[in-house]
Amino acid sequence: MSGTTPPLLKLQSIENRAEAQALFEAWRRALAGDERFKGARNTFRPEPGAAAEPVKGAFEWRATLRPAGVPAGLDIVIRLNDVSASYTPLDRGASGAFGRDPTDGATYALRQWYDSKRIGSKPLKEEMLAQFGAPQSAELSYPASQGNAGRGRLYLVLARLSDPAEAIGQQCFEALSGFHRVAAAAREEVW
Repeated sequence: MSGTTPPLLKLQSIENRAEAQALFEAWRRALAGDERFKGARNTFRPEPGAAAEPVKGAFEWRATLRPAGVPAGLDIVIRLNDVSASYTPLDRGASGAFGRDPTDGATYALRQWYDSKRIGSKPLKEEMLAQFGAPQSAELSYPASQGNAGRGRLYLVLARLSDPAEAIGQQCFEALSGFHRVAAAAREEVW
């Protein structure tokens, strides 16, 4: 399978708990109005209006998305480590993130392409994603002071959260469909 992939976005990781909470709520509200995301198979935790769920040394937001018309669900976990009152860096081992485009300030919901259960034990690289005709991807930039900052993992762009709600629903649906299409093709590849 070959195809073309939109250009890789270069985003800054959003590592502010209040901003992450606001983005999570905006994302939830946008998908709540989309019929494809109304089933019980689609969940956002914590509940509306509740603060991020405290987990061992971190704050966490979770979404499970399986819209009607997509063969399988996808879990997204966004976790900010509680290092200090003013420093809550993204846990890069968690599957999700929020990112900001430094050129126009647009914000995005992201999910790592790396998924050992669905794709395999090796992270997909930009060349491999292009070969599979993957949906838009992004990489997050971190301060140089953070060792092994990006880990070389790419993120699937789930939605541009500064777009209207109906566009966010459509973007999420297309991204989830694309993820599963790429995962199926990647599983067939000989590593």
